[in-house]
Amino acid sequence: MGQRELFWMVSAAVFLSVAALTYLSTTYVGQRGTVRQRMRAARRTSEREHTPYLPAERKGRLEAIFGVNESTIQRQRLDLLRGGFFNPNAVEYFNFTKLTLVFALPICACAMFAFRSDLSSLTKFALVSGSLLLAYYIPDAFVSRRQRLQKEAYRSAFPDMLDLLVVCVDAGLSLEAAFDRVGSEMDESGALRVNLAIMASELRNGRGFVDGLQGLAERLDIDEARSFAILLQQSLELGTDISQSLRVYSDEMRNKRMMRAEEKANALPVKIVLPLGAFIFPVILIVVMVPIVIRIIAVLGRS
Repeated sequence: MGQRELFWMVSAAVFLSVAALTYLSTTYVGQRGTVRQRMRAARRTSEREHTPYLPAERKGRLEAIFGVNESTIQRQRLDLLRGGFFNPNAVEYFNFTKLTLVFALPICACAMFAFRSDLSSLTKFALVSGSLLLAYYIPDAFVSRRQRLQKEAYRSAFPDMLDLLVVCVDAGLSLEAAFDRVGSEMDESGALRVNLAIMASELRNGRGFVDGLQGLAERLDIDEARSFAILLQQSLELGTDISQSLRVYSDEMRNKRMMRAEEKANALPVKIVLPLGAFIFPVILIVVMVPIVIRIIAVLGRS
């Protein structure tokens, strides 16, 4: 074994040791900080009420298995809800998937070395490190992409939800009953329907309407939902006509949706310039210029 290979092996061992020590120290500090976080959370009751929760036994199980504290669990739970993952065990599945990938991808990279003995030590170290980083960030990137897709779906279905709310309120239903009915009617928007069902369940269990509406806006994570929650809260506090407020806001949302469509249409010519220049224009140039080049070559050959 050369000095170079020995150097890279020692470097890899030091890297893995530091990573393990960092993980263990973070876990230990997180467990000690749980009590402080709960004491601070007791002073922020209103803020905590807007965050989806997990049962106490599930929190303890996650802390014991994955070494994550309560604030991390709540943040992951909210991110998964925003991404459309409504399973009660979604946080456990997410952490288990991440942990499995962190072990599986580096093992697969090491198994590949048995078939590629010509790889240098530096290449092997780079592949193992890259697979480790890739395994750690793949689940987060997937959830972030799901969140972007869900936001687009929510923005598209939000005006239809407002129209149904206007119809229900005009028919004499209360706001709580109107949200419950709209949630049962919106079959085409699965994630939005589930969020409305969650809100209706919270209202039936005694949560305040304004708090439930703010929780809905927090799960949807779009500006339209937050503005809608503020609009209804002010309408209830000031005693204005709910039906008229909903109708005006519904028209405004439809105008915004039309403006977004026009913005995308206006940006389309700029986006297709590069594909046209890279693929279409060279083909047209070849079709036009090839006969001319052939004729020039033929004339030069005769002369």
